[in-house]
Amino acid sequence: MALKGMSLICLLFIATSVISISHAQNPLAFRRKHLTLLDTIDHNRCNSEMRNKRIAMTRDGCKKLNTFIHAREEVIDATCTMGKVHVIKGQEYKKSISKFRVTNCRLSGEYPNDCEYMAEKSTWKYIVISCDQNNRPVHFAGTLNW
Repeated sequence: MALKGMSLICLLFIATSVISISHAQNPLAFRRKHLTLLDTIDHNRCNSEMRNKRIAMTRDGCKKLNTFIHAREEVIDATCTMGKVHVIKGQEYKKSISKFRVTNCRLSGEYPNDCEYMAEKSTWKYIVISCDQNNRPVHFAGTLNW
């Protein structure tokens, strides 16, 4: 009987782990959504990047905001190993040790099956990300000025 109880607890733990893993992004999705090697992103480029990278449409309609980080993959990856711990609402993230140039693409209009975006002026900010067990970025949490 105790063995059945332990089996049930183990099964519940495994199911919970799988559910929480499935909600996390993976490094490929992070790169697709947030990395760019483009020097600049203007309004036209914002729209094309959001569409071409399949970021614009979500289950709930148009994505309201997406941030692109102008940097190479390995430079951003270094935040996972060398970044400072930054806590937001009890969750640990990594804050970059140097600033990155970032561009926000903000939703300016939502139309049936179409989303229009405006590029905000690129700025230099620290990035805050979460990383997987292999020290690869998987979630963009935001930016900081300090």
